[in-house]
Amino acid sequence: MKKFRTIVSVIVMCLAGIVGLFFGGVLDEAMGGAILFSMIAGIACVVFAIENRDS
Repeated sequence: MKKFRTIVSVIVMCLAGIVGLFFGGVLDEAMGGAILFSMIAGIACVVFAIENRDS
């Protein structure tokens, strides 16, 4: 189950980066948007993993 969470987290961050690339492209900051969305998704995945840790 741990590997599945890791894979899903990486996929979510990649998808957020792609979405951020397009949103940032609208504002003429494509790479900044991709980095911002990826970081937000990454932090959310870390928080989710910490809260749902198997004890």
